[in-house]
Amino acid sequence: MKITVTAVSKFRQYFPARTNEIEFPGGTLAGFLDWVRQKYGLDPAEHRNLKLTLNSILVRDTGVELHEGDRVAFIPIVAGG
Repeated sequence: MKITVTAVSKFRQYFPARTNEIEFPGGTLAGFLDWVRQKYGLDPAEHRNLKLTLNSILVRDTGVELHEGDRVAFIPIVAGG
């Protein structure tokens, strides 16, 4: 299935472009994150400031099933005054 991945700021270094259409075998978001770690070297566990969105909605449950055409974004938390 095709998933569109957007990598913002420091997460951009892990992917060929800011926005990427990736062929993923299918499964949950947790499975996708493990697959991304193996294929692209981005391990979400190593980034405390990482937030994920699925179809523009902040994700807390990585057990959610992905579907053809879903959009996943890797976004850093930004703080400041």
